[in-house]
Amino acid sequence: MGGAMMIFWPDKKLLQQLDKMIDEAIAGTFHTETYDESLLSKIESKMLKFLEQSRLRQEQIEGERGHVRSLIGDISHQTKTPLANMALYTQLLAEQGLTDEQAKLADQIAISTDKLNFLIQALVKTSRLESGVIKIEPKPGDVQVLIAAAVADCESLAAAKGITIHVHHTSLLTAMYDERWCTEALFNILENAVKYTENGCVIVTTTEYEMFVGIDVTDTGRGICEDDLPKVFKRFWRAEESADKPGVGIGLFLACEIITACGGYLKVSSRLGKGSTISVFLTKV
Repeated sequence: MGGAMMIFWPDKKLLQQLDKMIDEAIAGTFHTETYDESLLSKIESKMLKFLEQSRLRQEQIEGERGHVRSLIGDISHQTKTPLANMALYTQLLAEQGLTDEQAKLADQIAISTDKLNFLIQALVKTSRLESGVIKIEPKPGDVQVLIAAAVADCESLAAAKGITIHVHHTSLLTAMYDERWCTEALFNILENAVKYTENGCVIVTTTEYEMFVGIDVTDTGRGICEDDLPKVFKRFWRAEESADKPGVGIGLFLACEIITACGGYLKVSSRLGKGSTISVFLTKV
């Protein structure tokens, strides 16, 4: 018979060493000085270099995140005082017995100041979310409580336009959400619905699905054309026909970021001239 076939199994110690290195890399406790490279195999050496590069990349990411954090804080701080002064001086100017034309100009300054302040705050919130400065921490919560808080925040805006917000609950539902940030997300959706509704109402309904709890916010506004539906949740997007409405196109984008961070998602449906529905889906508990 020919020579016996020899099968070489991987060295147990080598596998244990590799296993330990990977565990430390996952836990973030890996240090190169722990290992004596002269005693490692070629594979171990390559693994060592790979893990070290991964660690350095992670440190670089954390450093850049810290820089973004600092930059966002600086922007927020540096713009707060000038904007407050602009609002104050505009108010004082309006009290000086201006002519009708001068009063109109003062009103335009006040409106532009409010828009600029809103835009900066929205950008700061969005940047904090994207850079991980804001931590979204979803916890089990009553969906009715979430809706009630968002509706309460939006009631004055709706009342100013003579619009009623009707809430219809199907049953007691519990879902995973971050109370503070999901309230803001739902408020943004309600605010958007109120903004585009004239002489109508906004209806909020809940639906229980197998894995999600659905919250539908339906308005009786002008609606959105089919070609624009995929753009609704994009940053700074606004329909051309919405130029007469206040806003910068960031509210629904921010809502989408928040709900997604909670493990949910948003969906939109609409008919021109009939209204739109923004659907929020949160993971059911």
